[in-house]
Amino acid sequence: MDFLSPSVRKATPFFALLFFVAIALFLWREQVDHQRDLLLRNTETAAEQAKIRIEGLMKARIASLDILKARWIEREPPDFSQKRFLSFAAALFKHYPGFKAISWVSPDGTIRWVFPEDGGNNVAGRSMYQHPDPTYRTAFEQAHASRNLTITPCTELFHGGVGFEVIIPLIYEESTQGYLDGVFELEEIIRISLSTGILKDFLVTIYNQDGREVYFSGNPDSRSAAEDEFRARQPISFGPKTLQLVLQPAPGLYSETSMYASPLLLFGLALSLALATLLHLLLRRMELYRESRDLALHEVNEKKKVEASLREKEQKLERLLAEISEKNRELESFVYTVSHDLKTPIVTIEGFIGAFREDYGSTLTADGERYLKYMSDAARKMEVLIDDLLDLSRVGRIAEKVVELPFEDLVRSSLKDLRPIIDARGIKVEIPPGLPRVRGEKQRLGQVIDNLLTNAVKYIGKDNPLPVIEVGAAEQDGRQVFFVRDNGIGIEERYFDKIFQIFERLPAAKHAGEGTGIGLAIVKRIVEHHRGRIWLKSEVGKGTTFYFTLEGN
Repeated sequence: MDFLSPSVRKATPFFALLFFVAIALFLWREQVDHQRDLLLRNTETAAEQAKIRIEGLMKARIASLDILKARWIEREPPDFSQKRFLSFAAALFKHYPGFKAISWVSPDGTIRWVFPEDGGNNVAGRSMYQHPDPTYRTAFEQAHASRNLTITPCTELFHGGVGFEVIIPLIYEESTQGYLDGVFELEEIIRISLSTGILKDFLVTIYNQDGREVYFSGNPDSRSAAEDEFRARQPISFGPKTLQLVLQPAPGLYSETSMYASPLLLFGLALSLALATLLHLLLRRMELYRESRDLALHEVNEKKKVEASLREKEQKLERLLAEISEKNRELESFVYTVSHDLKTPIVTIEGFIGAFREDYGSTLTADGERYLKYMSDAARKMEVLIDDLLDLSRVGRIAEKVVELPFEDLVRSSLKDLRPIIDARGIKVEIPPGLPRVRGEKQRLGQVIDNLLTNAVKYIGKDNPLPVIEVGAAEQDGRQVFFVRDNGIGIEERYFDKIFQIFERLPAAKHAGEGTGIGLAIVKRIVEHHRGRIWLKSEVGKGTTFYFTLEGN
């Protein structure tokens, strides 16, 4: 610093002092502004909280009065007795604190019953029209004229104190039976809604809708303690009523000594804050490291648990599959045995019927021959039913080789067996070219087409002038949907689900005595065995379309 002049060297400490003083003053001013901003934000936050709590309390109390009203008129015939009113009012007092009183007002405005009774002895019998405040009387007249919920302005209450009343007309069979009158004292509402911390740190003022002050939590000397900039205002709305809430810091929270501190203290606070922030960041980094390590260890342990659980479940699954395989073999043996045992008496019956015809055919009457035919048909139908049940039981249990083949080959193979009846009835069968290939068990898929085509032929309608059956496929949502469509008699929508159930048949089939009611159940089971889905669309008199999908197609 030898290159500086003596005067400059002398002035350097002064300039350094000015520099540090300027920094200190700057930090002090920043701290003052910060404290004022915090105080304002705290006041606004407290006002917002007070608004939410008071609105929530009042909306809940108004809703409870609506519940009381609904409960009162829900009984048939209604019971508007004093005993029932007092029981309802007692329940509201117990579960919904905040009421000063609950009154029942007759249609002419006379207060009949008051709860609690001990506090309303001087209120019962008075008229709402006798209240000294004209705005109160106007509010009651409005409730009487509009038959809607009305809230009086804040005023002196019959029960003592300053507050307001929620008046709810009780209408039954277009007639006003009276009014539910919920009485609320502002001081009690403020005490219940706001925490002791807010009431201790802030002064609360409530203004009526006309701007008149109706409540102040402090004493007159504390009104000018806080500057106007620290007053937070919030509208409080519930039902048709709106009050104005004003919050300002209490004298203990706002003072000259708390707002203005020495520059040395402010500098120490700033330095402490910086050190604390650095320490916090360091500790936070260490905590994050520990959390990351613990999380990694936890994930490793969980992974080991999951792997052990998977191994255990795999072993259990293998045991279950082995048991299922053994049960399937036992079931297959059982089904074969039962089907053989059931068919044996049927064969015996048919044999004796044939022998009876040979020995006594010349002496049988027409009725006797008809009875024998009934017996023979019933025996054959029983045999077909047993075969169908046996076939249904095999679907999904006895797996066949999965192959890929043209869908058109399946259709034409099924049509060979149905060709005589198709030609006899003049049915036109449409098979578009270029049908896709299908993948599955060939014999089972053939059963699906056999049953669907047989149903289409069966229900095409004897009086159908142009019977048509169409078999095709279309792509929907990236997968092939196969269909069999006819223009026959159609199916009512109420039977859409039932026809896929075993032994369920359409009324037309029952009347004609056709089928066993198992065919579509077999179709549904085969399609689901191939992880597909089957459904139908139909309209009576216009025909039916069966749709189905297959996995991998």
